[in-house]
Amino acid sequence: MVKKKENYLICTRLIDTFPKKNNAILNFVSEAALSSFSNYFENKNYNINSSQWVDKKILLNDFNYIDNIYNELLPQIKECLNKIHGHKFSLRFWRILVGPWLGIFIFTLYDRWKNIESASKNFKIDKLIKLNFNEKNFVPYDNKDFLGFIQNDVWNQNLYQTMFDEFFNLNQIGVLNLESTKIEKLLKKFDVKPSPKSFLVKSIFKFFNIFSKKKYKYLLYSTYTGFWNEIKLSFYFNQLPIFIFKIDKYKTEKKINSEIRGRMFLNFNEKDKFKNFLLKSISMQMPKVFIENFNDLEKFSSLENLPASPEKIVTANALWFDSFFTYHVAKLAEKNSKIIYIQHGGAYGISKYSWPEEHEKNISDKYLTWGWKDEKFKSKTKRFYVILKKKKFSWNEKKMKNLLILMRPRKAYFQTPETSSVGIEPYSNYIKFCGKFLTSVSNKIKSETVLRFPFKNIRRESFDLFSKLKNYKVDNKGSFEEACNNSKIIIN
Repeated sequence: MVKKKENYLICTRLIDTFPKKNNAILNFVSEAALSSFSNYFENKNYNINSSQWVDKKILLNDFNYIDNIYNELLPQIKECLNKIHGHKFSLRFWRILVGPWLGIFIFTLYDRWKNIESASKNFKIDKLIKLNFNEKNFVPYDNKDFLGFIQNDVWNQNLYQTMFDEFFNLNQIGVLNLESTKIEKLLKKFDVKPSPKSFLVKSIFKFFNIFSKKKYKYLLYSTYTGFWNEIKLSFYFNQLPIFIFKIDKYKTEKKINSEIRGRMFLNFNEKDKFKNFLLKSISMQMPKVFIENFNDLEKFSSLENLPASPEKIVTANALWFDSFFTYHVAKLAEKNSKIIYIQHGGAYGISKYSWPEEHEKNISDKYLTWGWKDEKFKSKTKRFYVILKKKKFSWNEKKMKNLLILMRPRKAYFQTPETSSVGIEPYSNYIKFCGKFLTSVSNKIKSETVLRFPFKNIRRESFDLFSKLKNYKVDNKGSFEEACNNSKIIIN
């Protein structure tokens, strides 16, 4: 008698959650779990759950739904955190400080929720393998930690597992114990280390930090105008530039306070199943620096060598990753310092919907764009241009032979709430589209075609599973300028 094949639900790339049985059918909640196993699946039975956001009408409706949740929850979180810390900070303060985490977390959680929900409807699921985690190990210290976790397999596995009970019965869920050392290793696997600074740059940073900046009229930090331009801009205002400050010395070790977290939303009853789950998840997942380690932020703001009451704050992206600097800016905004935010990339100004762009415009007093206008924020948005002279570009026709195609990187897990292809388009759709274009060109052009990804650590298995691009040259060693200098045509 032939044994019946069992259907397993797979949520991440963690091989420990894959069944050991060779005849099992693997059902993936999204194509994310496939991104590193192109050879593994050649002779396997598997199904891939289709993205809920291929239909752009559904996408926009969902994004509006999530955006409304964010705007409903932010005032509640303001009340909770003010009560916990004994403050009376404004809604804008908490929007600046907690908003980047809260917005991205809600969108991230909803994406994983919809993946599980649709997979449970589209596939007959017999089994799921749940790894025995201590959920407290997955609470980020600050927003930088959180943004690092989003592409981490272990963190995503834990996030998906918190939803298992919402969609499946206990008899469908099998539990597997992993050694804590292995979990810690996997959790740190995708940490991004900052690029090492040269001795000269370190010396310049150290020298600039000798002098007090407390009385500076302008707080200029991470403006995206370039290293030397930022120095020139600071000198223009008779100030020294601010490039770096020491955060680690303000960090303290504190345990998760489950009692405080458990009381955060006791007075709020939600009938919406996702909203109810979201409230519990926020209580458990909110970064420690907003609850247990809030004093770390206050000490940094009062003791660090930063302007204490500047008229204007100018930055491009520092209010996303750095919770310490973000707290300082939020507190300065309470004292009427004006925030001038500069566009720093992404699909800003061209996406039908971009939550990061909306957030930045909401918290700023003036928003400097790369040339586009915004009718909704007409009084805020101003056009801004920086001309960068790149001496490394050398247009020599004798060397310019290639067709250079700048490829999108694969992000295994959704994290960008915007309607551009960078944010939500399934990678398989994108890579197949590229494949159609490449197969339509002549063999001579194919031989001179070079694919280049934005990160040097991209491997071929990132796209092989969905395409036949492995025969094309991939440039991931030389500089971007060198790749451009060797190319006759560049397609972005």
